Amino acid sequence: MPLAPARVHVYAYAGVALLFLAVTIGAFTRAYGAGMGCGPDWPTCNGEIVPFTSDTATLLEYFHRVAAGLGFVLVSYAAYLALKTPGDVSVRLWAMATVVVLVAQIILGAVVVWYHLNPPLSALHTTLAIVTVALATGMAVKLSQSSARS
Repeated sequence: MPLAPARVHVYAYAGVALLFLAVTIGAFTRAYGAGMGCGPDWPTCNGEIVPFTSDTATLLEYFHRVAAGLGFVLVSYAAYLALKTPGDVSVRLWAMATVVVLVAQIILGAVVVWYHLNPPLSALHTTLAIVTVALATGMAVKLSQSSARS
């Protein structure tokens, strides 16, 4: 049973928080020099779904991926519900733009790993992360406004 429109924004805001966490962990990962902490593997981490290690570099990169993945799930679910909810067309536009950029960001993250942290690709990944969080935040705000009117 789908959620009432009044609840959709909760998933969107939770997704924004996780995406922000992913960006923050990504910054620590980069500063620590741990961008290849999971090796050249993607989506696995050193060939494992869940790495059992105490290596800081591996854990930083792994939790960056986990936060990004969970953020993707929540934001995508909120966008899916937003697309199914009748009403303000701008909510659906924010939802579509957010998902398109979020998918591009995830693909770019994989490419950055496959190309061993190529500096221009890494810079683009960071820039697109900021755009992704901004779009997801915009979607959450529009969903909040839409649910307040319902």
